[in-house]
Amino acid sequence: MNEAKTKGKPGRPSRTLDEEIAAAEERVRALKEKKREDERRALERNQKAIVYLLRTELLDEIPIANWKAAVPSIRSQLLKAAAPPSSNVAPASMQEPSLTTA
Repeated sequence: MNEAKTKGKPGRPSRTLDEEIAAAEERVRALKEKKREDERRALERNQKAIVYLLRTELLDEIPIANWKAAVPSIRSQLLKAAAPPSSNVAPASMQEPSLTTA
């Protein structure tokens, strides 16, 4: 009877710490890949929705020169609308360059 207690359960052998770490790293890699893929799909859906909106509003017929002139204003309005109420300052990379005369 003593032998039965010391023998351990039959079945899958236990994994070493290195094997556990390798499995966890593989899981993290797979999750990161899934996140990248989900973000890519979300971006594609958003791009398609924007193009659809521009077409349905007949904004795709406006000349590019008009768009180039209007984009800074549109961008600032969209960034203000998307910013959380407690944060009124956009990151430096998103702010429009200030025009200074020397």
